[in-house]
Amino acid sequence: MSVAMMWLVVIAFVFAIFGIGATIMHFLINAFDSKEADRIDTPEEALEKKVFADDVH
Repeated sequence: MSVAMMWLVVIAFVFAIFGIGATIMHFLINAFDSKEADRIDTPEEALEKKVFADDVH
């Protein structure tokens, strides 16, 4: 295998790894919406917040 072909294989693997990582990141970002994470509760609001629905637990 020539040096040029080895470099092409390495570059192809690097692009494949980044492509798979970007695809996984895209689906994770869509699955876990972070709009709620931007809101910071005061200690009083955190104590009043319902964590579980009453009819489930």
